[in-house]
Amino acid sequence: MEHDRVVTLPTDIDLSVASYTELVSVSVHAIERFKSKSNQLRETFRIWGDGNLGYITAILLKKLYPNTKVIVFGKTLYKLSRFSFVDEIIQIDSIPEYLKIDHAFECVGGKGSQHAIEQIIEIINPEGSIALMGVSELPIQINTKIVLEKGLTMIGSSRSGLKDFEKTVALYRQYPDILNQLALLKGKEFEINAIEDIITAFEYDISNAWGKTVLKWNI
Repeated sequence: MEHDRVVTLPTDIDLSVASYTELVSVSVHAIERFKSKSNQLRETFRIWGDGNLGYITAILLKKLYPNTKVIVFGKTLYKLSRFSFVDEIIQIDSIPEYLKIDHAFECVGGKGSQHAIEQIIEIINPEGSIALMGVSELPIQINTKIVLEKGLTMIGSSRSGLKDFEKTVALYRQYPDILNQLALLKGKEFEINAIEDIITAFEYDISNAWGKTVLKWNI
């Protein structure tokens, strides 16, 4: 591996937490793209998704935009309760009729992403921006009529590169409490000594509704 492919981590970092830095860097990349392509309204950010990606994105937005209000929309109340650091949480079946938004981050993914995008484009203001981050394996429908009428910008992001990893690690150093918040995502840790251990870990992960399952490879 070339030396310019390596990013140095803080020496005191919990390697279990560092193991999902790639996902954090994806969120960093999405926020950077959003910043360069959206309008300059920054009073409030709305995040759809109460899972891992939504949680990470909320942490980063609160650090990068400390004067901006962050509201998280989700389906499951016990997951939303983890977002104690944001300004407000709203269940998706209880969205106030009067609510309007300028920008949204879609972190739902899967079949639920269609409903999330539908909600967003219905209440977003004209010329607003939508960062699409959730991955759906199946095609979903989008009401392009409203997208065109409102002149919306949709920004897709699901990958990251070297600069995003560097910025992520720089944020770890600048805001050490980010690592404490990310540690709440850590689920069960499995030591992998044989193929059977991998199967056990994956079976656990399928049924795990919150957090990241960590694999420690001893092979």
